[in-house]
Amino acid sequence: MEPVRVKRVDQERDAGVLERIAALEAAAVYPLGDDFFQIDHGPDYFAFFDRLGDLVYYAAFAGDRVAAVAAGILRQVPCAPGRRPRPAWYLCDLKVHPDFRRQRIPLKMLRASFLPNVLRCRRGYAITMNPAEGENPVVRLASHWRWTPIHFAATLQLYSCDADQMRALEPLVREHRGPVGYLSLSGVKDIVLQSTGEPLPLLHLVHGPEVARQTHTEPLPGATHMFCTPAGDPLDRAVQAAGHEPGSSASVIQHGMGRCDWRFVLTSEI
Repeated sequence: MEPVRVKRVDQERDAGVLERIAALEAAAVYPLGDDFFQIDHGPDYFAFFDRLGDLVYYAAFAGDRVAAVAAGILRQVPCAPGRRPRPAWYLCDLKVHPDFRRQRIPLKMLRASFLPNVLRCRRGYAITMNPAEGENPVVRLASHWRWTPIHFAATLQLYSCDADQMRALEPLVREHRGPVGYLSLSGVKDIVLQSTGEPLPLLHLVHGPEVARQTHTEPLPGATHMFCTPAGDPLDRAVQAAGHEPGSSASVIQHGMGRCDWRFVLTSEI
């Protein structure tokens, strides 16, 4: 087994590394109903992450190969309604090449990046999509991290709607979240369908401060509309009572976040 070394990626200068990161992304294929999709971050791979806060990005190398990547974003998080946002690390974009799975490389990456960044902020969270069946492997892996305790925090329910369904649900969302808008990430983070080779027309419902970034004020015919809510939250119960079921779910894990209200999470951030 080739030894793995972890390196922080310079977004401005490591052009060769960026090409290999993009190739790792292009190799990942995910199921979507009867179809499959790939994620495309566009010509500026880091634009999606830069919009969320102060980005640090790490890659694990086995020789010249990129075995895994992960991002950390120091951002302001509204943990409780009406209170001042607090800084927290958002860990995301974890990808491990199939040839290097089951080697606990994410823990090696966390260990290498921990000391340089924990002094900036001791709080953090991550969101990881749940498999259709069985235990979430990232949640299981996080339980092996001993330097600071990482706890399961919440399950997020992800809903997908067409334009008519979204219009019908919008009053419910407004009742529980306040003003809403819709955000397109076209060219920043696209879901490219394998069947067509084209990006899925997709709008993310946004609320709270993110309404200021909206690209659309109402649902768009022909587009898929996505939003999420903590499982068991009043909005989650209301949406299911209206006849809708979540299409997928995700797990939130955290350290030092206390009794955080996870309603702030948007699908445009996952």
